[in-house]
Amino acid sequence: MGDNNKRTIHYDKTLKNLFNISDRLTIYAINAFFKKDFKEDTKIQQLNREYIKLDKTTAIADTVLNIEINEQNTKYHIEFQTLNDRTLIIRMIDYGFRIAIDNLDYNNIKKDEELTVEFPSQVIIFLKKNEAIPDELKLTIKMPYTQQNIKYIVPTFKIWEHDPNYYKKQKLYIMLPLEIINLREELENLKKRKLNEKQKSKLITEYKNKIKKVIESIIKELKDALIVKELIIEECNKILMELATLADELFSHEVQDIKQEVGEMAKMILDPEVYKRGLKEGMQKGIEKGIEKGIEKGEIGGMIKTIIILLTKKLGEIPSEYIARIKAQDKTVLEVIADNIFDIQDIKDLDKYLKQ
Repeated sequence: MGDNNKRTIHYDKTLKNLFNISDRLTIYAINAFFKKDFKEDTKIQQLNREYIKLDKTTAIADTVLNIEINEQNTKYHIEFQTLNDRTLIIRMIDYGFRIAIDNLDYNNIKKDEELTVEFPSQVIIFLKKNEAIPDELKLTIKMPYTQQNIKYIVPTFKIWEHDPNYYKKQKLYIMLPLEIINLREELENLKKRKLNEKQKSKLITEYKNKIKKVIESIIKELKDALIVKELIIEECNKILMELATLADELFSHEVQDIKQEVGEMAKMILDPEVYKRGLKEGMQKGIEKGIEKGIEKGEIGGMIKTIIILLTKKLGEIPSEYIARIKAQDKTVLEVIADNIFDIQDIKDLDKYLKQ
């Protein structure tokens, strides 16, 4: 999936990561997109996304999930799209069929048995603003022998139609980073305008400030959710990581060090609240004499866990020797690593922070 501009933007990894932050947040997304009311501890499973087609080529769906309730399984397919492609409904039918027959046990099909396959519930999330996109994509299938007309319908979800209040109400925190995508389109339109250099420079400066304000508002929403405990710090940090990565992908050519700036904004807004929350929780656990030690021990353990999660998310599997070295560090070193987490591009970059 990508863009048709000269500069290609790849959203796939970010979108996949957002829907893998935690089962709880993914459940909230399913409830919102498919109008369900699953409890946040509902059993959920990420399913295979790759399907071999009849021509031996591979089709890769964006997100395929399974919900199990009372030993009954229901599949959900979420596809992300940038452009309004008229053939998309056909591809959705193809995906739906592949998902429906996946894991079908051909060896245990009885002779003359009439098979039933259940298509997944599907939704298409459109990322780039386009007023021509309908609320539903539809296609009618005319069956030759039964004379039935089967109407295949896939609803759409258009991110620009929903403001932060909607996402907050639906607990769709994993969608908040996607709010910045349509700012890219504004920049492309700005570049096409026939303006002198002074006018264009002024507008681009205003545009950069707008980007930062939107990002600040997203971080504030995450902070508010953290305060009321609708997010935990690990979830919040993962969302921030994807926000920084997406901002870098979209705007790094125009806003230097945008990824680092997102990190700085996040630290300024979140760190005081994380400390206050840790202090409050620590005070509830013990007598005054043990508060400081308890908080410090819990804080260091939480920092180690969060750093390992973020590094794994960014770099892949972390070698055991580095995990052991991270766990052996004191609070000061861990704080330095956390402060520079967005600058670590390779596992060996850790060597300049870690004590031997």
